[in-house]
Amino acid sequence: MGIGIRLVIFCVCGWTISAAFAAGANPAYIIQTIAGSDFTGDGGPAMQAVLSQPEGVAVDRAGNLYVADADDNRVRKISLDGTIQTISGDSVAGFSGDGGKASAALLSRPYGLALDLTGNLYIADLGNARIRKISLDGTIQTVAGGGSIAPGVNGDGSPAVSMQLNSPRNVAIDPDGTMYISDFGAHRVYRVSADGTLTTLAGTGKAGFTGDNASAGLAQLNSPAGIASDGNGSVYIADSGNNRVRKVFRGVITTVSSITAPTGLVLSPSGTLYIASASYVGTSFHSIGPASALDIALDAAGTVYITAGQLVREVTTDGKVSTVAGSGAPRYFGGDNGPAVNARMHSPSGLTVDDAGNWYVADTGNNRIRKISSSGIITTIAGTGVAGPGGDNGPAAAAQLSAPRSVAIDSLRNLYIADTGNNRVRKINAAGVISQVIGGLNDPEYVAVDHNGLLYIADTGNNRVIKVDGSGAMSTIAQVQKPAAVTVDSAGNIFIAEAARITEVTSNGAVSIVLDGLNQPRGLAVASNGDLLIAEPALNVVHRLPVSGALTILAGTGVPGFSGDGASAVTAQLNSPSDIVLDLTGTVWLADPGNNRIRTLTPAIASAIVANVTLVNAASLAAGPVAPGEIVSIFGTSFVPDQTQLVFDQSPATIFYTGTGQLNALVPSDLPTGGYTQVSVTVNGSLVGGALAQVASAAPGIFTVANSAGQAAAVNEDGSMNSSANPAARGSVIVLYGTGQGQSPDSIGVTIGGYPAELLYAGPAPAFPGLMQINARVPAGFGPSGIQPVVLTVGTATAQAGVTIAVR
Repeated sequence: MGIGIRLVIFCVCGWTISAAFAAGANPAYIIQTIAGSDFTGDGGPAMQAVLSQPEGVAVDRAGNLYVADADDNRVRKISLDGTIQTISGDSVAGFSGDGGKASAALLSRPYGLALDLTGNLYIADLGNARIRKISLDGTIQTVAGGGSIAPGVNGDGSPAVSMQLNSPRNVAIDPDGTMYISDFGAHRVYRVSADGTLTTLAGTGKAGFTGDNASAGLAQLNSPAGIASDGNGSVYIADSGNNRVRKVFRGVITTVSSITAPTGLVLSPSGTLYIASASYVGTSFHSIGPASALDIALDAAGTVYITAGQLVREVTTDGKVSTVAGSGAPRYFGGDNGPAVNARMHSPSGLTVDDAGNWYVADTGNNRIRKISSSGIITTIAGTGVAGPGGDNGPAAAAQLSAPRSVAIDSLRNLYIADTGNNRVRKINAAGVISQVIGGLNDPEYVAVDHNGLLYIADTGNNRVIKVDGSGAMSTIAQVQKPAAVTVDSAGNIFIAEAARITEVTSNGAVSIVLDGLNQPRGLAVASNGDLLIAEPALNVVHRLPVSGALTILAGTGVPGFSGDGASAVTAQLNSPSDIVLDLTGTVWLADPGNNRIRTLTPAIASAIVANVTLVNAASLAAGPVAPGEIVSIFGTSFVPDQTQLVFDQSPATIFYTGTGQLNALVPSDLPTGGYTQVSVTVNGSLVGGALAQVASAAPGIFTVANSAGQAAAVNEDGSMNSSANPAARGSVIVLYGTGQGQSPDSIGVTIGGYPAELLYAGPAPAFPGLMQINARVPAGFGPSGIQPVVLTVGTATAQAGVTIAVR
């Protein structure tokens, strides 16, 4: 082993620092998503993107496409190079962002789209009952709806933003800025003048069919959808409930086409009307090929774009039909065999964990049970995705489930499933075979297993909680109103979530009300100190009820939505939290089904449960993100050599050195990136310290001779140590050592004295895990001599500043 590696190993294994690291104030819990994602392909090819319910489609003068995905609550842009990007909204329905960037705004079921001559985009934000405009500078603003004045005879003539729309479905813009709105639920079409004044163009507000060849304002419409204007006074309306297309010209309404459920209209520059309907796509005179579509648009070359199913398709002028956006993959399911944080779920409602740190999720809307391994990889272990009862006594992965709501596991790793839609409880044994435990239930919502292996079932529809022993014998332990959850503490006391309260049945059978006045509580967990944690989905919060003390909020603001990852849990938004489980580190795992996610609430460092520790890169001694496979130093108190264990989430770390106040260790190489990891230090099984760290793909540092800065621990080409007294010659090879290269080993760069250095080797050093070796050629030619700065980059991450080598 060379002198350089000996020096670095001494640095990693033997250095200690006497300076104390003060603990900072932190909120009680930090929230983070562990599984589930709304990623649908942004930034990649539109053909590979997930579209859920594409409705409106529009095309600008440059040929960029815009698509409103109503079910995914977002509007997306498909650029000329075929890439797709969300420009407004995300997967969560809501209203926010007016006056700010559209990319940060929330939408709710956007439908129709239209562009004006200058390129401003108008959105029929149906769920928010508004028309919103995205200006060229990217800001979003309501331009119609959101007010309190009801349209009609008394409301006409008021500002559009003062009006109360019902279900604005489509929008069209004239060249002079006049806007037309079809209000699907109000059975009206409105005209908004360029100065923002709203009047009724057609419809009485009552669904029906009357009025042809007479005043449009006195005519009845039925669920008007698509709308188009020729700019010369003619407005075409897809009167979908009346199975016809109608035209308003000079105040008179007529029928121009009879067709089943038309929903999309567009006019060509020559005045040809194109129609999208449930049974036809084409002009008023002939079909252009596809059998059906929801909306339709035209570009300058005459290419037709339609939305149909989960796709956006184009029809060229010579009749060729092809897909331009959408993979056809389901929005709510995906990601198996990859990181759980990137997976797609559909209303995950139940959670449990086994003794190896593997988590099991009742992915209710997908009719599946999914497993998240201790390394963060997700797979499906039960359910085909098709609701049904089949598959007993065979492989669980080939069986059918129906809206499973809860899971529980015993010490033998038998997994119990509340197969709610099938009104029974089923079991998957350790060999992966599924079977029925008990049938004939009525809406079983929840299952739990105690330390003795007894099974408890919240048989919600029968207003009871039952117990099943190892022989299969069943008994009722409580007759209560709509039990939604049950849990058992270490002493055998049973806690039941009822419709409005929490009831306790003690181990000796005494029944009492623990807490009343709740709103449909569901998930329950008992902490080791006896505190009771309660998920209240109707209020979008998680409560803590101390053994002695008042009820407090542990997580959630009470406003449904998705926000707050990486910050205090009490400032985060949840969406119908339904289950909670505590792991051995004190982390709370939370099923957040309305957000299609599993999230964790990690005890903050300053809490009374865990003492503070400080985590730094072993080379740079800088706090910050950690990378998989990085060598780190952890500073704290009460560490005991040969008796201390270090865990990142559920993954044990290799420890190189243990002192009473310092650990040097290797971050697990399979740690998922892009989120946070809970670092826990235990001594003989007792938790003595913890920290929350962000996990990055790279977090580089360079080993130095004297604590993070100054002279690098570098070896000259002749094997001697580099120093001011022993500089490296320009053009010679120098060896540097670092750590934190993570998952970006192919994107390493070094500069010396401000000049790029040729890399002869950059990768793992021999004989020491986590250690990175870099063989670089010192720049020759105009490269300076003397003490020169060394800068290491890995991907977009840069090592600490102030590292030097000596050059002659």
